[in-house]
Amino acid sequence: MGKKNFVLIFIWFTTNLQAQLHEVGLSIGGSNYVGDIGANGLIRPNAPATGFIYKYNKNPRISYRASITAMRLVATNSDSKNEIQQQFDTPVNKTITEFAAGIDFNFNEYKISHWKKARSPYLIFGLAAFVYKNKSGTAENTSYTPQLALALPFGFGYKAQLSDHIVLGIETRIRYTFTDDLDDSEFYKNEILTDNPKNSKFGNPDTNDWYVFTGFTITYTFGKALSYTTRRY
Repeated sequence: MGKKNFVLIFIWFTTNLQAQLHEVGLSIGGSNYVGDIGANGLIRPNAPATGFIYKYNKNPRISYRASITAMRLVATNSDSKNEIQQQFDTPVNKTITEFAAGIDFNFNEYKISHWKKARSPYLIFGLAAFVYKNKSGTAENTSYTPQLALALPFGFGYKAQLSDHIVLGIETRIRYTFTDDLDDSEFYKNEILTDNPKNSKFGNPDTNDWYVFTGFTITYTFGKALSYTTRRY
């Protein structure tokens, strides 16, 4: 390879490496569980949730994202409108830790160049894995076992740049999980409610559990901007 070609490749590589715009920050809000226990509303945050988030702005329409979020899930059957559910004292109270990656699709061309113009609603798609503790054992000898499960995330939000480096967003991330035991319903049914005559009506084996985050993100932007983010005066 000629010296000239090597220099051109090096310049191209370093320019592209530096010519990206990154965002890193916090997500703060509330979480809720949707499943066989408690109320059935999809978006009804009733417990705290916090996390870290990173975004890589590929172009004005697409941003890659990665996040780590700790969410508390709380539910009681006294909140349910289902009369059968109300008869079971089987509360949910646990914390899950989620690792998620995906993309944001911006409805507007989100150009981080002037804070008065950098704003857009967006959709969220991705894949998530989460860790939670599953209740097992017997009614007299209960234990908790760490479990890893997957979820399909989707959601929506709105973001706006407040200053040269600060972006504020509000978003809802909905997770459809690949487990029906996030709420320990199998343990309750097999160990606690064994003699209950309505045991067979507890839970729905045909539906998996969901959980939802609703809240704010605040991020700090850095990195050399691409041509589409050149400041407009």
